[in-house]
Amino acid sequence: MIKPSRFFLLLFLFAALLAAEQRQLYFLQTTDIHSVLVDEGPAYGSLLRLATLIKEQRDSLGAQRCLLVDCGDSIQGTLIGALSRGEAGMAALRALRYDVWVPGNHEFDFGLERFLELAEPMRPILLCGNLRAYEAPPFQAWRLEERNGVRVAMIGMTASYMRYWLGESFGVACQVEYAKTSLKRIFPELLAVKPDMIVLAIHQAWEGREDPRQVNEVAAIVEQFPEIDLVLGGHTHRSLPGQRIGPRSWYVQAGWAAKQLGLVEALVDTKQRRVLKISSRLLDLPPNGEEDEELRQELRPWLEMLHRAKSESIAEGPENDISSKGRAGVDCQASELFCLAIAEAVQADIVLHGVLSKKNLPAKTALSEQDIFDFVPYENNIITAYLNAAELKEVILEQWKNKSSYTYSGVYGIKVRISESAQSLEFCDPELFDALERRSLKLALNSFAAAGSGRYPRLRTILLQQSSKRQDSGIATRDALRAYLQKHPGLTIKPQAWMQIDK
Repeated sequence: MIKPSRFFLLLFLFAALLAAEQRQLYFLQTTDIHSVLVDEGPAYGSLLRLATLIKEQRDSLGAQRCLLVDCGDSIQGTLIGALSRGEAGMAALRALRYDVWVPGNHEFDFGLERFLELAEPMRPILLCGNLRAYEAPPFQAWRLEERNGVRVAMIGMTASYMRYWLGESFGVACQVEYAKTSLKRIFPELLAVKPDMIVLAIHQAWEGREDPRQVNEVAAIVEQFPEIDLVLGGHTHRSLPGQRIGPRSWYVQAGWAAKQLGLVEALVDTKQRRVLKISSRLLDLPPNGEEDEELRQELRPWLEMLHRAKSESIAEGPENDISSKGRAGVDCQASELFCLAIAEAVQADIVLHGVLSKKNLPAKTALSEQDIFDFVPYENNIITAYLNAAELKEVILEQWKNKSSYTYSGVYGIKVRISESAQSLEFCDPELFDALERRSLKLALNSFAAAGSGRYPRLRTILLQQSSKRQDSGIATRDALRAYLQKHPGLTIKPQAWMQIDK
């Protein structure tokens, strides 16, 4: 018979042994910050304020038990991002001592060369297994991190669909493969090290269903790789505090614009090498939270540049507000202005363009760089190509079929009659129609539209033909607009009905 004192001693030793095998681990996640470093208005957060929350959580939970992860789209989306060409966003991640950073598709908005410049000092924390730039060393796909005695295999994957967003020049210089393909390649070596936990940080999202275009592969990934314990997602700007997906994986997505911090708690058995329990929640940015002074000092040069850009006049505003409402090519002022500016910048006969934001260009005596950025919040270049009558007809019809999409571009420079159902189109301008019969006309559109976005396969195919003489003008859409406003002060925009709709 065991004496009571010995029984309690054995019980204590057993409990101590069990506790030694079960370790607590925390993941702090941000994603889609989009260079929202300072307060940008009520719809946004602020990384300067979120930094205070990050530090508080890391201090209270214990830095030795935490991994701080960002899932991409970190550098573009605000004026400070544009002015610094992404550097401000990268400086912020370094200053906050992130453990893992996965690039998103908008990390490439300033070009592949600029991305590689920004990525080089980030290599110690950068994980990206499904992207390879041919002129640079490959990025790590995964690595083993140890926190609180737990060995965690951290995997990083970016958006696989970039070849349809960033154009042919990107595809020539870079290989992007499906995340599933990369995972299939790396999983044998990853499993061979026998980690206690497997985490996928990815710039894609779980949408609760299979994605036929495979823009977001997460649902398929967790079915194919059930060994993944945790997926930290992004890209779609959704807030998802935590949910079991697939056979056993847990999914978290911390919103966007530096408004939330994802907090994941995992209990891991290091002897059996498995996660016993996992839970998560999203911590909202306190409305009156204090800014982190250390980060403010780190960003001081960019903040000073931002102040100057917001206060200095760069062009005279239009006579009246230029509205982004209406339908491009039919009755939209903003679309008409873009087309006028682009046509003048590259001497195009025809322009395809829509709107780039829901904001209007204000009627002001003086416009600042902030006003221009709000109207043109993307880093697009102008692409030119030469199309004949048949090709132009196909391209316009394909756009009209997608008229409900934010990617839709209306035509400018040639009047057409088009059926509501997009089944037929005829040219209304005899002179331009005659010109199309004799030769191709110069078409201009922005680089995102030219890449096809996955919705415009005929446009993409036509532009890839040698006969189109497709060329990147090197002129940014924002620069073209700024130059046009400077050349035409106090302008008035009355959109023409380039597209006459037959019901």
